[in-house]
Order: sequence, then C-alpha cells, then structure tokens
Amino acid sequence: MSWLLPSALIVAGVAALAAIALHFIARSRPVAESLPTARFVPHRPVHARARSMALSDVLLLLLRVAAVLVLGAAVAAPVFAAARGRVTRIILADRSRDVADVREARDSVRALLRDGDVLVAFDTAAARVSGTAIDSAPVDAVGSLSSALAMAMRVAAQISAKTDSIELDVVSPLAVEELDDATLKIRAEWPGRVRVVPLRAPTTNARAPRVESNAAQNDIVLAGLSLAGVLRPSGDVRVVRGHATAADSAWARDSGNVLVHWPVSDSAAEWRPRATIDAIGGVTSSSGTLIGRFPRAWTLNGRALARWVDGEPAAVEHSIGRGCIRDVGIVFDPASDITLRAPFRQFVARLLEPCGGIRRTERADSAVIAALAGGSELPRFAPATALRDRTTESSSRTPWLLGLGALLLIIELVARRMDRRLA
Repeated sequence: MSWLLPSALIVAGVAALAAIALHFIARSRPVAESLPTARFVPHRPVHARARSMALSDVLLLLLRVAAVLVLGAAVAAPVFAAARGRVTRIILADRSRDVADVREARDSVRALLRDGDVLVAFDTAAARVSGTAIDSAPVDAVGSLSSALAMAMRVAAQISAKTDSIELDVVSPLAVEELDDATLKIRAEWPGRVRVVPLRAPTTNARAPRVESNAAQNDIVLAGLSLAGVLRPSGDVRVVRGHATAADSAWARDSGNVLVHWPVSDSAAEWRPRATIDAIGGVTSSSGTLIGRFPRAWTLNGRALARWVDGEPAAVEHSIGRGCIRDVGIVFDPASDITLRAPFRQFVARLLEPCGGIRRTERADSAVIAALAGGSELPRFAPATALRDRTTESSSRTPWLLGLGALLLIIELVARRMDRRLA
C-alpha cells in the first residue's frame, strides 16, 4: 500500500495529539463548603471552575481522534497494488519502413509477449495494440523512438497500480533516422534498463540523383542543376518547368520515380492562388537555405519539404502510386544568378531525394545504443511506484473513508449533546 498525499497523515496525527492534550485540561465545580461569614455573601448564584490535569470525556475523545485520523487517511488517499511481486512487460515493436522484414518483428514480439503484457506498435506515431498486430504499418512511415518511449511512459503510469515492476523491451533496428534530439532525454526518464531486441534494416536508398528535364537550355533552374552535375538524358527525377501532363504523372506513378513540378511562372501552375500575393526574404529546406526576395503566388498543401521563413510551405510532396509528385512554388527572377551559387545546390538536394527522403537505415552508433539500454547501475525492472502519475491518480478508498469520517462526527455530535443533558 502507498499514499498519494502522505503529508496528510502527519497533519492528522498532529491534530489527534492536540485533541488528546485538550481533553487533559478538564474543568469541574469546586466542592461547596459553609463559611462563618456566609451572611455577608450576596444572595445570587455563584459559578466557579477549577482546572485539573485529569482525562475527561473518554468516549468523546475516542470519537474525535478516530474522526480526525479517518479524515486524514481519506485526504492521504491510500492506493493498494493489485498484484504483489508481478512484473509486466511493455514491448515497443517497430513497424516502420526501417524494418526489413515485418515477419521477423512479429516473431520477436510473439517470443516476448505474455498474458497481461502491453504491446505498443510504432512508426512515426505510437499506439497500444492487441495481440501481435504490428504488420499493418504504412510502408513509407519513418520510425520514431521518441514517440515510442513517450507512449511507454504514459502506459506505465496507467498500469503502475496493478503491478510491482515494469520491464521495457524495444524491438527495432534502431536506425539512425529513428532517433532525434529528444530520444535520449525521454529515455533518461525511465528508471530502469531497457532490453533491446535488434532487427534487420533494409538496404539504404541513398544514391546520387539523376535528373532529366525538357526545360529550355537557358532556364535558370536547369542551369543550376547542370552546375550540380545531376542532369542526365534520362533519370529517376523529372523536373517539369511548365504544365505537368498526364504522361508525367503516369511516369512517376508506375515507375516509383520523382516528378518535380516547378513552374517557371504562375501561368504554368494550376494551384490555388494566395489571397494576397506578397514577397518574402528566404526559403529553407533540410539541406540548405536560400536568401533573396521571392514572390509568393500560391498556397501549397501536402507534406512540406521546404518552407518560407515564416513557416508556410514553399515545396510539398504528394504520393502517387509507387512514386510521388513534388510541387515547388519558388519563382526566381530570370536575371538573377542565385541558382548558380553553392547555396542553391545545397538547398535543391532535398527536392531531388527519392520519395519519402533518403533513408538512413544504418544502425545507430554503439554508444547511442548503450545509452538507450542503460548501464548496470540501473535496475533491470523499473519500480512501478517511480512511474506512477500522482497528478491524475485517485484512490477508490477515499469516498468510503470520507463517509466513515462524517459518520463519526455525527456520532460525536449526538454523544456531546447527550452528555450535556446528563450534566
């Protein structure tokens, strides 16, 4: 048993001691004796009290002490563990694109899962699932260990009152792209070791882009791509500077390639125009940043690949069949040389990556994996009491204790009135 607010027990104890001390201060009438000079005493009632250190009204004292202690216990909120000595597993099963064979992950989960354990499947997001249902993940979803660990903390807080200890198992390839700056910080909140069950990762899709385009030779974007050395007669990335045709869409859909629709002007695009066309001073992607003055003519919807400096998407991606289409709403001044500079080549690299981005599926550094697992100074099983969320937890005994305390106070009130009548 544990208490949600143990300080209430101390307050109740102090109040009970104070009640006992007050009952030792008894008041009684002195014994009446005749005085020789009684004829000089006025004819009116005389009331007097004398103090003595004797315990009085024992029944009232017991009722009051019992009521104070019961109410203090109600405020302290006792919580009883449903199963003593029980260890529950929380299994984080990776079902993202970073798993080479989902059957391997499912077999590993089946080997670990027992009755009463909790299974959490994760890719970009994490969710609690039943059975071994981890084979329904989107193919292009990137794994996020931060989301998985955060979900494990929430689940642990929910089940902490039903178990003594919790074991955390991570079934994942632990690919580099699955970790971020928050992963180890969230891991540090887990008060125990983490059991890592490694899986095989798929081969990486990192390769130099091969770009084809039918734009004019003097096109400003084509000139920048030529300096980057990525232009080819045929390739797996097609840059369209005019209207994208049905044949272009079919090429991306059937081959799994990337179609980059980058209109040279607003007349070559069919996107929704902005309510107010303005200009902005920069655009950034994960690979680089361009500084300049760019007109903004459209509102783009989709998965953002590049953003204007105020956060609005400047380039987005849509999946289509096996491939994808990328809409780029960045318009350059034809007289500018911005695409001939190194920052443009860095910035555009993100727009030329394979659909879904380059997969960094290599296993994380051994030091990072060791930090994720935890050192020998941590217990193998995390104590459930350390994972309990006291801010949302409640005690089922509190209402009953409050009712008992109220009943004792009513009995004390009745007993006090009866005692006055008898006196």
